[in-house]
Amino acid sequence: MVRRGQRTFLRFARAEDGPTFIALLDRSRDHLAAWMPRAARGSEPSFGRRFARMLQPDCDSGGRLRLLVCAREDQRIVGVCSLGSITEWPNLDCNIGYWLAAGETGKGLMRDAVAALIDHAFEERRLHRIAANIIPHNQRSTALVRALGFTRDGVLRGLIEIDGVWRDHECWSVLSTDWRTGALRQIPAAGMTLQPPDAT
Repeated sequence: MVRRGQRTFLRFARAEDGPTFIALLDRSRDHLAAWMPRAARGSEPSFGRRFARMLQPDCDSGGRLRLLVCAREDQRIVGVCSLGSITEWPNLDCNIGYWLAAGETGKGLMRDAVAALIDHAFEERRLHRIAANIIPHNQRSTALVRALGFTRDGVLRGLIEIDGVWRDHECWSVLSTDWRTGALRQIPAAGMTLQPPDAT
Protein backbone atom coordinates (compact mmCIF):
# COMPACT_ATOMS: atom_id res chain seq x y z
CA MET A 1 0.00 0.00 0.00
CA VAL A 2 1.38 3.40 -0.99
CA ARG A 3 -1.57 5.69 -0.31
CA ARG A 4 -5.23 5.41 0.64
CA GLY A 5 -7.99 7.69 -0.63
CA GLN A 6 -11.65 7.83 0.29
CA ARG A 7 -12.75 5.42 -2.45
CA THR A 8 -9.50 3.97 -3.74
CA PHE A 9 -6.06 2.91 -2.65
CA LEU A 10 -2.79 2.83 -4.55
CA ARG A 11 -0.44 -0.12 -4.33
CA PHE A 12 2.44 -1.80 -6.08
CA ALA A 13 1.56 -4.66 -8.39
CA ARG A 14 2.27 -8.25 -7.38
CA ALA A 15 3.15 -11.10 -9.74
CA GLU A 16 -0.23 -12.74 -9.11
CA ASP A 17 -1.99 -9.61 -10.46
CA GLY A 18 -0.79 -10.43 -13.98
CA PRO A 19 -3.85 -12.29 -15.35
CA THR A 20 -6.25 -9.72 -13.90
CA PHE A 21 -4.21 -6.81 -15.29
CA ILE A 22 -3.96 -8.35 -18.77
CA ALA A 23 -7.70 -9.08 -18.81
CA LEU A 24 -8.36 -5.48 -17.74
CA LEU A 25 -6.35 -4.10 -20.65
CA ASP A 26 -7.91 -6.56 -23.07
CA ARG A 27 -11.49 -5.56 -22.21
CA SER A 28 -10.53 -1.87 -22.29
CA ARG A 29 -9.05 -1.81 -25.83
CA ASP A 30 -11.79 0.31 -27.39
CA HIS A 31 -12.17 2.44 -24.28
CA LEU A 32 -8.47 3.39 -24.26
CA ALA A 33 -7.88 3.55 -28.03
CA ALA A 34 -8.06 7.34 -28.36
CA TRP A 35 -5.61 7.96 -25.52
CA MET A 36 -3.39 4.86 -25.45
CA PRO A 37 -3.41 3.48 -28.99
CA ARG A 38 -0.38 1.21 -28.59
CA ALA A 39 -1.89 -0.48 -25.55
CA ALA A 40 -5.34 -0.64 -27.10
CA ARG A 41 -4.02 -2.19 -30.32
CA GLY A 42 -1.75 -4.53 -28.42
CA SER A 43 -1.89 -8.25 -27.97
CA GLU A 44 -1.62 -10.42 -24.90
CA PRO A 45 2.22 -10.63 -25.16
CA SER A 46 2.48 -6.83 -25.27
CA PHE A 47 0.09 -6.57 -22.34
CA GLY A 48 2.37 -8.98 -20.48
CA ARG A 49 5.37 -6.76 -21.14
CA ARG A 50 3.38 -3.76 -19.94
CA PHE A 51 2.53 -5.62 -16.76
CA ALA A 52 6.19 -6.54 -16.19
CA ARG A 53 6.96 -2.83 -16.00
CA MET A 54 4.40 -2.55 -13.19
CA LEU A 55 6.46 -4.86 -10.97
CA GLN A 56 9.24 -3.79 -8.66
CA PRO A 57 11.92 -2.63 -9.15
CA ASP A 58 10.91 -1.28 -12.60
CA CYS A 59 7.75 0.41 -11.29
CA ASP A 60 9.72 2.56 -8.83
CA SER A 61 12.92 3.44 -10.62
CA GLY A 62 13.58 6.90 -9.18
CA GLY A 63 12.44 8.63 -12.35
CA ARG A 64 9.11 6.83 -12.51
CA LEU A 65 6.46 5.44 -10.18
CA ARG A 66 3.72 3.12 -11.48
CA LEU A 67 0.88 2.03 -9.19
CA LEU A 68 -2.32 0.03 -9.43
CA VAL A 69 -5.54 1.85 -8.58
CA CYS A 70 -7.85 -0.39 -6.53
CA ALA A 71 -11.40 0.23 -5.31
CA ARG A 72 -11.64 0.20 -1.53
CA GLU A 73 -15.08 -1.43 -1.52
CA ASP A 74 -13.85 -4.76 -2.88
CA GLN A 75 -10.11 -4.31 -3.63
CA ARG A 76 -10.62 -4.83 -7.38
CA ILE A 77 -8.06 -3.31 -9.76
CA VAL A 78 -9.70 -0.48 -11.73
CA GLY A 79 -6.76 1.25 -13.40
CA VAL A 80 -3.24 2.62 -13.18
CA CYS A 81 -1.72 5.94 -12.17
CA SER A 82 1.89 7.00 -12.43
CA LEU A 83 4.46 9.71 -11.97
CA GLY A 84 6.98 10.02 -14.78
CA SER A 85 10.04 12.11 -15.64
CA ILE A 86 10.62 12.77 -11.94
CA THR A 87 13.48 15.25 -11.54
CA GLU A 88 15.68 16.11 -8.60
CA TRP A 89 16.55 19.53 -7.23
CA PRO A 90 16.26 22.28 -8.37
CA ASN A 91 13.29 21.24 -10.56
CA LEU A 92 11.48 18.73 -8.34
CA ASP A 93 8.80 18.19 -10.96
CA CYS A 94 7.15 15.30 -12.77
CA ASN A 95 4.37 14.32 -15.14
CA ILE A 96 1.30 12.46 -13.95
CA GLY A 97 -0.44 9.78 -15.98
CA TYR A 98 -3.54 7.72 -15.32
CA TRP A 99 -6.10 5.47 -16.97
CA LEU A 100 -9.29 3.83 -15.82
CA ALA A 101 -10.63 0.52 -17.14
CA ALA A 102 -13.79 0.24 -19.21
CA GLY A 103 -16.88 0.20 -17.01
CA GLU A 104 -15.24 2.09 -14.16
CA THR A 105 -15.72 5.69 -15.30
CA GLY A 106 -18.21 8.13 -13.80
CA LYS A 107 -17.78 6.85 -10.23
CA GLY A 108 -15.26 9.37 -8.94
CA LEU A 109 -12.60 6.67 -8.62
CA MET A 110 -9.88 8.29 -10.73
CA ARG A 111 -10.28 11.74 -9.19
CA ASP A 112 -9.89 10.14 -5.76
CA ALA A 113 -6.84 8.14 -6.88
CA VAL A 114 -5.14 11.10 -8.56
CA ALA A 115 -5.67 13.23 -5.45
CA ALA A 116 -4.06 10.49 -3.36
CA LEU A 117 -1.11 10.25 -5.76
CA ILE A 118 -0.62 14.03 -5.65
CA ASP A 119 -0.59 13.89 -1.85
CA HIS A 120 2.09 11.21 -2.06
CA ALA A 121 4.14 13.21 -4.56
CA PHE A 122 4.11 16.40 -2.52
CA GLU A 123 4.17 15.01 1.00
CA GLU A 124 6.34 11.90 0.66
CA ARG A 125 8.49 12.61 -2.41
CA ARG A 126 8.76 16.34 -1.70
CA LEU A 127 8.16 17.33 -5.32
CA HIS A 128 7.11 20.88 -6.19
CA ARG A 129 5.29 20.72 -9.55
CA ILE A 130 3.10 18.09 -11.19
CA ALA A 131 2.10 18.41 -14.84
CA ALA A 132 -0.66 16.60 -16.72
CA ASN A 133 -0.50 16.61 -20.53
CA ILE A 134 -3.97 16.07 -21.99
CA ILE A 135 -5.33 15.80 -25.53
CA PRO A 136 -7.70 18.79 -25.84
CA HIS A 137 -10.78 16.70 -26.66
CA ASN A 138 -10.32 14.46 -23.61
CA GLN A 139 -13.08 16.19 -21.67
CA ARG A 140 -13.13 13.76 -18.74
CA SER A 141 -9.44 14.19 -18.06
CA THR A 142 -9.65 17.96 -18.39
CA ALA A 143 -12.57 18.04 -15.95
CA LEU A 144 -10.61 15.89 -13.51
CA VAL A 145 -7.57 18.17 -13.33
CA ARG A 146 -9.76 21.27 -13.19
CA ALA A 147 -11.61 19.78 -10.21
CA LEU A 148 -8.29 19.18 -8.46
CA GLY A 149 -7.14 22.77 -8.95
CA PHE A 150 -4.68 22.40 -11.83
CA THR A 151 -3.91 25.49 -13.93
CA ARG A 152 -3.74 25.40 -17.73
CA ASP A 153 -0.23 26.42 -18.73
CA GLY A 154 -0.61 26.25 -22.50
CA VAL A 155 -0.35 23.88 -25.47
CA LEU A 156 2.57 21.57 -26.22
CA ARG A 157 2.60 21.14 -29.99
CA GLY A 158 3.11 17.69 -31.48
CA LEU A 159 3.92 16.17 -28.09
CA ILE A 160 2.98 12.51 -28.60
CA GLU A 161 2.47 10.37 -31.70
CA ILE A 162 -0.92 8.68 -31.61
CA ASP A 163 -2.21 6.67 -34.58
CA GLY A 164 0.47 8.07 -36.85
CA VAL A 165 -0.22 11.72 -35.99
CA TRP A 166 1.80 13.96 -33.68
CA ARG A 167 -0.88 15.22 -31.33
CA ASP A 168 -0.93 18.54 -29.52
CA HIS A 169 -1.56 18.32 -25.77
CA GLU A 170 -2.67 20.89 -23.26
CA CYS A 171 -0.33 21.18 -20.28
CA TRP A 172 -1.97 21.56 -16.88
CA SER A 173 -0.03 21.83 -13.63
CA VAL A 174 -0.40 22.12 -9.88
CA LEU A 175 2.24 23.34 -7.43
CA SER A 176 2.93 22.10 -3.92
CA THR A 177 2.55 25.68 -2.68
CA ASP A 178 -1.01 25.73 -4.04
CA TRP A 179 -1.99 22.22 -2.96
CA ARG A 180 -0.75 22.53 0.62
CA THR A 181 -2.86 25.58 1.40
CA GLY A 182 -5.70 23.13 1.97
CA ALA A 183 -8.13 25.10 -0.18
CA LEU A 184 -8.01 22.57 -2.99
CA ARG A 185 -9.06 19.77 -0.66
CA GLN A 186 -12.51 21.32 -0.20
CA ILE A 187 -13.72 20.49 -3.72
CA PRO A 188 -16.87 18.33 -3.53
CA ALA A 189 -16.48 14.86 -5.04
CA ALA A 190 -19.83 13.21 -5.71
CA GLY A 191 -21.51 15.13 -2.89
CA MET A 192 -18.64 14.66 -0.43
CA THR A 193 -15.91 16.96 0.81
CA LEU A 194 -12.52 15.79 -0.40
CA GLN A 195 -10.41 15.36 2.72
CA PRO A 196 -6.74 14.47 2.91
CA PRO A 197 -6.34 10.69 2.44
CA ASP A 198 -4.86 8.69 5.31
CA ALA A 199 -1.19 7.87 4.75
CA THR A 200 -0.15 4.27 5.12
